[in-house]
Amino acid sequence: MFTPELQIFIAGSLIAAAGGMLGSFALLRRMALVGDALSHVALPGIALGILLNFNLFLGAGIFLILGTLGIWAVEHKTKLPVDTLVGVFFTLALAVGALITPEEEILDALFGDITKISQLDFWLAVMGSLIIVALLLMFSKRFTLSLISPDLASSAGFRPHLLELAFLLIFALTVAVGIKFVGALLMGSLIIIPAATSRNIARSMNQYITLSAVLGVLGAILGILISRFYGFPPGPAFVLFAGALFFISIFFRR
Repeated sequence: MFTPELQIFIAGSLIAAAGGMLGSFALLRRMALVGDALSHVALPGIALGILLNFNLFLGAGIFLILGTLGIWAVEHKTKLPVDTLVGVFFTLALAVGALITPEEEILDALFGDITKISQLDFWLAVMGSLIIVALLLMFSKRFTLSLISPDLASSAGFRPHLLELAFLLIFALTVAVGIKFVGALLMGSLIIIPAATSRNIARSMNQYITLSAVLGVLGAILGILISRFYGFPPGPAFVLFAGALFFISIFFRR
């Protein structure tokens, strides 16, 4: 149905849109670096997928969901901040992943390469990204209220603790989808940079969320184009272009 070249652009754009939209909520809660840390939880799953020859998205997704549930359960038990617990889980997973990931595959695991996307990877990326966007739009008001003030969310009849679990699970799905594009090492950039740029120039909450997704798509398309013309890996190319847009946006900060 789609040519391989078109699949790369479609998958990259949808992944970046989902990541940028998620980032707009993560920045509200000061959880920007959670995506970067959480991506390392996927490393053991990626390593097992390489060793046992099954889809890396599934391996990463399983470990991310298990890690997210563990973080949520321990946070509920200990009341420690989520970013602290993510740091504990991420270092443990990073150590395990570093031990079992084959040396010849380590670069793809750390930096990703969407140009090597398979037909199955393409459809998983498309479906996963669309699900993420749909869930974020569905729960946007609840997430916004609970992320800004859990007390207000409780008084409005919401359950902040369950909303936090839902948010973390969406975070995990976004990381699993984005690993193929930017890898475990650069995943945070997919979530943080477009949202940070949007926050500098947006005038309203709706504009902020929309711009975060649009800037993610723009960065993905130009990053992939740069990689095709100059031979750079698409993940780092996306980060460099998105970073350049962020520094330009500082001069237009509202």
